[in-house]
Amino acid sequence: MATMTSRERVQCVLNGGIPDRVPYVEMGIDFPFICKLLGLDIPTGKFFDSGEYASAPIGLQKQVNELLHRDNLVYSMLPPIPAVKAAGHDNILFFADGKIKDWDDLEQLHFPDVTSEEVLAPMRRFIAERGDYATICSCRVGISATYLAMGMEHFYYTLVDKPALIEELMRRYTAYAADVVEQAAKLGFDIFWTADDIASRTSTLFSPQMFRELMAPHIRQVAERVHDMGIHWIYHSDGNLTALMEDLLDFGIHGLNPIEPMCLDIRQLKKAYGDRVVLSGNVDVHLLAHGTPDEVRTTTLELLRDVAPGGGFMLASGNSIASFCKVECVKAMGETNYTYGRYPICI
Repeated sequence: MATMTSRERVQCVLNGGIPDRVPYVEMGIDFPFICKLLGLDIPTGKFFDSGEYASAPIGLQKQVNELLHRDNLVYSMLPPIPAVKAAGHDNILFFADGKIKDWDDLEQLHFPDVTSEEVLAPMRRFIAERGDYATICSCRVGISATYLAMGMEHFYYTLVDKPALIEELMRRYTAYAADVVEQAAKLGFDIFWTADDIASRTSTLFSPQMFRELMAPHIRQVAERVHDMGIHWIYHSDGNLTALMEDLLDFGIHGLNPIEPMCLDIRQLKKAYGDRVVLSGNVDVHLLAHGTPDEVRTTTLELLRDVAPGGGFMLASGNSIASFCKVECVKAMGETNYTYGRYPICI
């Protein structure tokens, strides 16, 4: 098979085909890790967003891709979240507590006009400069934005005491996400990637019934826009999604990420759902942070051997590339996939 471009490779998998080799797709890479990878000084006295909020200039992203053999670029259109943030290791910022506690607090939530030139112009430049890489427009579908805007504890009380407030936040966030989908598709982005954690290691963060009653009707508005616009949708959620797998698939998602290895068995998912959704994962972040390159190579080879045959698989970390991941381990993951991930898989 002729060598594909990164964009062709990713599109082939999401369209149900078998590419020249397994794509490596990563959405979140912490900026301090990028600095370590590229041999740059980490800016002192500066704070950095974590995970899905970590975005870097397109030029730096391309340098990262060359070293890791990554096939995608990311443009962030994540929604505003009125919340207090706290700094952790490497000055990485995390959401500490939300500011929306009652109806009056909704006045603090302001969304950008995604049809304005102020928003669209940099998106156009990003697409113009993408080269041969697949392009991701990252957003949130509304669930995690809602509980982060409220704070987790208050969110849980509100689920029972004022579910209508939850629904109003969901309505606003999903309306924004649907508008982002439309503009991203019109501009030529390849993937709409939503980062919405709905599960812990053992179960979902709320009952499936609450999900179906309070959240799913709003998410369907986003799903309808996705399918109307013809863009591919990858849903990212940590945790054990078993109880909501059918719900997610019913939305018509094209890919599921990151399939945390401590929570889900990617091999069982391939057997059960491999004909319905592309699986993207799932090299353990703890291994990338505390393991050796040889251990990472072994894990990556096992994934390629067990999950890649037949297509429907894109390599990724089991969450995101955190600042504390070892450069040599992340490089080992990308290099192993580049060397041994060519179809037909022979491992």
